[in-house]
Formats: sequence, structure tokens, C-alpha cells
Amino acid sequence: MEKRVSILLVCLAISTLAISATSKANLLVDPGSEGMVTSPTANGVNGWTFFNGAGFLTTGLAHSGTNVNNLSGPGGFTVPGAFQTFPASAGQVYTMTAFALQTAVPAAVPNTWGALQITYFAGPNGTSNNLGTVETSPGNAKVGNHIDSTSPALVYIPLSVTATAPAGTQSIQVFDLVLDQTPTTVYFDDQTLTLVPEPSTVAMALTGLLSLVAFAKRRRV
Repeated sequence: MEKRVSILLVCLAISTLAISATSKANLLVDPGSEGMVTSPTANGVNGWTFFNGAGFLTTGLAHSGTNVNNLSGPGGFTVPGAFQTFPASAGQVYTMTAFALQTAVPAAVPNTWGALQITYFAGPNGTSNNLGTVETSPGNAKVGNHIDSTSPALVYIPLSVTATAPAGTQSIQVFDLVLDQTPTTVYFDDQTLTLVPEPSTVAMALTGLLSLVAFAKRRRV
């Protein structure tokens, strides 16, 4: 009996670790753009789709490797960016992180910055209604912390954003984004997108594990 309980404990422990490992897996394709070899850009290649003049860059200033996502805004709200799209469903919580570096400190205005953004859609592959996130009103994406005029130049700043999928969600789009009221250039590197485990799933696994531990102790008494 004790051998059986031990086996169950091991199996449950492995399952709990598997849930944790799966939730922490990086979903982004080519998160550092190291697979990019076509210049100036190749939209959709290696996962990233660039828009409004954004692209990848091979540089000695990369956080790791040699490439970065290069979002250079000339000013006037061109809003360059890069995004990837994934399936998603209501209630899921995703966290996106990255390291960002600005090549020079931009003008001290409220609408010049670089950040990460998450938004959910009612259709597959970023189609149909833009649902925004649970934390924002419908159609409004959630934006994380900024790299801006208060941040130093040529120093990587950690960025992060976490958002919950509203009812009816079928897909998620995650963005590197620059808002350029005035000129600014931001490099994004070593990015991650992870699915946060549902509290109920983790709680059930832990409850089961604790119950089996208690049962095994009672058997030895």
C-alpha cells in the first residue's frame, strides 16, 4: 500500500511540475529575432509581423545574440510596431515581457514612449471584434510600463504587461509598440509570452498532493 501511495505522490508531483512548466513556456516565435536574415524586413517571417516602418536590426547593442526588433518613430504619431498572434480563450491570463533600450532620451512629452501591448479578438487570428481585455473597456488594449523620457539612454529596461481574456475571445495579439509624438527609437529583445496557470488548476493539484501526503502519514502511524 505504501508503495502505491509513493507512486501516486510521485505522479501527482510530476503533474504539478508539468502544469507549472507548461504555463511558463515561451509561446513567442523567434523572441529575439535571431532568425531574421532578410533586410529590411520580411513580414510574418519567424513569427513577427512589422508595421509602420518597424523591422529587425543586427546590432552590437542587442540584449543577447545580435538581433533586435527595431522600432524607430520619426515623430508625428507614425506608431511603428511588431506583433504576433495566437489562439486564446475567455478567462486566460497572459503575461508578455521584454527588455527595451532607447538609443537616445526622447523629448519630455507624454506621448513619446515604447511599451508592450496585449489585446484580444472575437475571431481567430486577430479577426472580428477587438475585445480589448478584461482590465480595459471593449476595444481598448492593455499597455504595460513605458520606456520614455524618464528612462536612461543605452540601458535595457525590463517591460511587462499582463491581461485577461474577455468573454468570447478566440485569439490574442501581443505587440512591441512605439508612440512617437516626437522622434524616438526603441530596441526590443529577449521577449516572452507566457500563459498564467489558472488558480483553480494549481489549487486542485496542490490539494490533491497534500491529501495524499496526509494519507501516507496516517498509514505509517
